[in-house]
Amino acid sequence: MASNKECLIIVLDVRNCAAEEFKLKSVKCVSEIIKDKIVSDKKDYVSFVLVGCEESNNELYEANNRVCQNVLQYENTQLCTWQLLLRFFKFVNATACDEGEWLDGLDVAIAMLHSAQPLKCARQRILLLYDFNFMTQRYDDYDKICNKILHENIELIVGSHNIAYIDNAETNQPQAIFQFTRKSNIHELENQKHALQLVSNCNAVLCSFKETLASVFKVSNRRPWVWNAKLHIGSQISISLQGIIAMKNESHIKLKKVWGEHDELVEREERFFIKGTEVTPLPEDLIDGYMLGGTPVPYDETLVELPPAHAPGLHFVGFVKHSSIPDAYFCGDSLYMLVHQKGNTSSAQKLDALVRALIAQKCVILCWKIFSVKFNTPRIVVLIPQESKDDSPATLYMQELSYHAQHQFWDFPSLRTEKTECNKDQLKAVDNLIDSMDLECTLKDTQQPRQRRKNDLLPFDGLPSIFEQNVMDVLEYKVISKKKDEELSDEMLKQRNFVDVFWRVPEPIEEKSKQAAAALKKLFPLEHSYAWLEKLKAKEQEHNPAPAIKQESEDTITIDSVGLMTPVQDYKQLLQKVRSELNTTKRDAQFQSLAAQMRVVINTLLDRNKLDLNQLNEVIKLYRDSCFEFNSFAEYYQFANQLKTKASERNLQEFWHSIVVEKQLGPLVLGEPTLEDELRLKAFYTKPEFEVDDAEFQSDI
Repeated sequence: MASNKECLIIVLDVRNCAAEEFKLKSVKCVSEIIKDKIVSDKKDYVSFVLVGCEESNNELYEANNRVCQNVLQYENTQLCTWQLLLRFFKFVNATACDEGEWLDGLDVAIAMLHSAQPLKCARQRILLLYDFNFMTQRYDDYDKICNKILHENIELIVGSHNIAYIDNAETNQPQAIFQFTRKSNIHELENQKHALQLVSNCNAVLCSFKETLASVFKVSNRRPWVWNAKLHIGSQISISLQGIIAMKNESHIKLKKVWGEHDELVEREERFFIKGTEVTPLPEDLIDGYMLGGTPVPYDETLVELPPAHAPGLHFVGFVKHSSIPDAYFCGDSLYMLVHQKGNTSSAQKLDALVRALIAQKCVILCWKIFSVKFNTPRIVVLIPQESKDDSPATLYMQELSYHAQHQFWDFPSLRTEKTECNKDQLKAVDNLIDSMDLECTLKDTQQPRQRRKNDLLPFDGLPSIFEQNVMDVLEYKVISKKKDEELSDEMLKQRNFVDVFWRVPEPIEEKSKQAAAALKKLFPLEHSYAWLEKLKAKEQEHNPAPAIKQESEDTITIDSVGLMTPVQDYKQLLQKVRSELNTTKRDAQFQSLAAQMRVVINTLLDRNKLDLNQLNEVIKLYRDSCFEFNSFAEYYQFANQLKTKASERNLQEFWHSIVVEKQLGPLVLGEPTLEDELRLKAFYTKPEFEVDDAEFQSDI
């Protein structure tokens, strides 16, 4: 079986003359690499070489004491584990000195790769993290080491802290350069020149720390993968296909299901309680089962029997119009491209004819997919035709289709009506908010040095997932802090300081975003005007009244709306007219129109400087009784909340206590109130926030 694992040797500069910032970033970079390989469950081998140690201990130095001095080699290559990460933190703190050659570090790394050849790794890689500073270096074996790296197909990645990128004037491709400073002396320029020549001499990748992780994680799979399957259409047609992953969204983290910790005990609870009395059943009265949520389900042995496996491949269901499938129904983490099986002329002809027919009819194929006998879960997929070109044959794109049980429907309120149009200030505020949240700035001048290889706002191939980053940091924290005082660790986690560090937005970006958001809120007010809504509703009811049916009426009604002078008499008279309507639908519509008028009248009476509490009591009580009669519980509940809000805003304490609370004019309850209804009413009658204290109010009364 082919292997896709790699052997990575990391060479670090720990000399005393190296910048402290550089050494800290180097250790952080190596720890990120190890954590990524741990959580992604990769079977890669890793080891380390330190350049600039007082102790000289490596394979080449033991053979000849005059070469590769001040180079300390770690043990043989190992698989990445949390123990290896802890040992690396100890290893990197070895006693350092000012001497050390980076070419010696590369030579030792090559020797370690030779020792790891029995592991049969598909890739051999060296990561050199070095500060090419002012210290002199020997380059006698420079060409020899470059030839070794080139001829043995070793991938070399060189990272340093003062590297930037510009676009090559001839190729328009990103080119790594060293940032020039006035403090650079002859030796530093010489070191940087030899580091740059590694790119042309042995195909090395020179990158900054921001791009180092992306370069290490960017691995080309040397095992070509295809999914051999057959498309079955009816009982006669069968087309041999090969599926190739055209696009895939995958996470590096692989989660493993475990029952619990090694020292965790799982016990079966046999006791239960009936009305507070503990009951312990006899062993013969118990049956096997399991809990589905809070429901006990008896165990059925027939459930363990696996159903017969489906035949692998694509099974035809039918042809459907492409326009009949909304794009929102497509799902899945990958996009497969299906081509005819290599060397199968018959399948190529059938697939070409099928694709041309589908394109002509604007149709797609609906079918169900069985990946293999082992992974035998059916999936509904859609095969979308792609016309053949001069450089590619006819193909089908396979996209997974979600089914009804996977959908959750959400109702969102409309943010604007069709009549609303944004002005220039509002559009500019939206643009400013978007620009204020950019993590990087675009460089218009491509010859200006930049930190990233690509010149864009967000290099999506270079930014790690924040979810993966936080998971790895949390795991590292737990491993390192495992032997520490648990009480101190728990106290730190309770303070949430640990989580805040990894979710915190840079302060300049946060401050700029807050200012832009505040400006946006001023230009887009989202406050509800309940009075305007009530007037609009009443106006609509007035312009679109229900068709009147001639009925015999004993009393002649002379008014058509509720007035402010005699609202109680007007409402009773119009309510009598509504009750006389025989058509239930029209009667409810007329009541809603009348109720909207009454709510406008009540709001108008509450807006007066001097309130007539007796009149308000009669009007609200009459409206509440009519809502109970016509089953308008929801409308009155919303109206009651509006009353509470208005009483709080205008500081109407006397109205709230003597009318609403004392007369119990709160939300309606149908039948005997339940515990939930009582709690809701208690929360409603709880007095709102008033400017004057209750003691002052009671003294006034």
